[in-house]
Amino acid sequence: MQSAHSSGEQQISIFGQVAEPEQRTATKAQFADILGMSRGRVSQLIKEGLPTLGNGRIDIKLGKAWYVANTSAAKRKSLVDAPPLTPKGELERIKAELAKLELERELGNIIDKHAAQKAIFERARGERDAWMGWASRAASTLSAELGSDPRETYAILDRIVRDHLADLAETPLKDLANV
Repeated sequence: MQSAHSSGEQQISIFGQVAEPEQRTATKAQFADILGMSRGRVSQLIKEGLPTLGNGRIDIKLGKAWYVANTSAAKRKSLVDAPPLTPKGELERIKAELAKLELERELGNIIDKHAAQKAIFERARGERDAWMGWASRAASTLSAELGSDPRETYAILDRIVRDHLADLAETPLKDLANV
């Protein structure tokens, strides 16, 4: 990620990591890399009128716009008329993306979707089973304290727990935080 030079603002991503804002200015060398040309060619463009800031840096947006407006399509390099990647180039791009994803996974920044879904499902099943078991365990204690029939107490608790679990199953996930 490139660093900012003008505003100094920082943004926080949804993962809490500090992300630097998009770079707005560049040195001659950086601008040459952006356009895919030599530093000497950028110096020539500056002599031809490529706008620079007082400190010698180049505003990237303005510089690109000037380059497109003042350079023939035949002379322009990758900025506008970038040819599509060759199959080998596309393969290299995909390999780089896969390597980046693997690194993020190893760092713990991403997790496997199916593993997360399975863990959530197993947790929910365990909680459901625990509630169903609670009704049978609590029925005998409750009936002893109230002097009621244990079978009737269990039937009532079982119905209440099942109704509650059915309500939870029908509640949208976004509303569960408020329950």
